[in-house]
Amino acid sequence: ASARGKLRSSLLVLDEPLTHLDCAGRKSVGQLLRKMLSDSTGTGKISGRSGFGLSTILVILQEIAAEEIEECFDQIDEVIKHGGESFVVLDENREE
Repeated sequence: ASARGKLRSSLLVLDEPLTHLDCAGRKSVGQLLRKMLSDSTGTGKISGRSGFGLSTILVILQEIAAEEIEECFDQIDEVIKHGGESFVVLDENREE
């Protein structure tokens, strides 16, 4: 899409990438995602393993508790459903 439409996105959305992984696998994915962010050049071009141009990675999880993955990610915001309403609980206690 980037080559055809000259589109450049700084957001990567992953739906349930940790579902069947053990703790070590989750940690590896967290390290890889952090590396993708730190290797970003802002050009939006992929050059080898760096230059993804990402500023944000959104990981969607449903069955994994935040406590199980808190060491893998910088911030964990949660959407909690209670009484038919959904609420967003922002992770304001951790540094950005």
